Amino acid sequence: MIAVSEFLTLLQALFAIIVLIISIVLIHGYGPGHDPSLINYGAFCGAGGLLFAAIGVGALFFEAIQGIVILALDGIASFFLLAGGLAFAIKVKVGDCGDSSDFGYLSEHINIFAPNPDKYLDDYVNNQKKFVREYTDDTISRCRMVQANTALIWFMFGCFVVTLVLSFTNKTTKRGGAMV
Repeated sequence: MIAVSEFLTLLQALFAIIVLIISIVLIHGYGPGHDPSLINYGAFCGAGGLLFAAIGVGALFFEAIQGIVILALDGIASFFLLAGGLAFAIKVKVGDCGDSSDFGYLSEHINIFAPNPDKYLDDYVNNQKKFVREYTDDTISRCRMVQANTALIWFMFGCFVVTLVLSFTNKTTKRGGAMV
């Protein structure tokens, strides 16, 4: 049977991989003059979560890194993921990505969601309607990716907190989690 902590470690790794991939896609599409520091922090959370989850998987096989080491790493990961989750939640808020009205959700968050306009320069010169449609579609897509990143960082945070609590309260299994 698989222990709860082992299952949560696999979930941590899965969430971390997805957060990292989404963050890389978002960073890649940023335009000049935009500040992707929040998205960079998302990539940091994904990479750090993946590293700590990999160490957690390693702890299942090597007793030398069990116990206090895993407890400390889960605590550190929880702290940074809490900071990331709060930063994303405060900056992004909840809204409808499809709301592109003048005073809508997208217009309030354009610096986070804006794609690189150079990608659409030819369309702007030749066909402004196509430019507006493609730029808006790309912005809505990026908005949804940022919202997904926010949710996944919170899920990853929850997994690390639960493994932290299991490591702290129960020392009966290899990683400290209770058996299912």
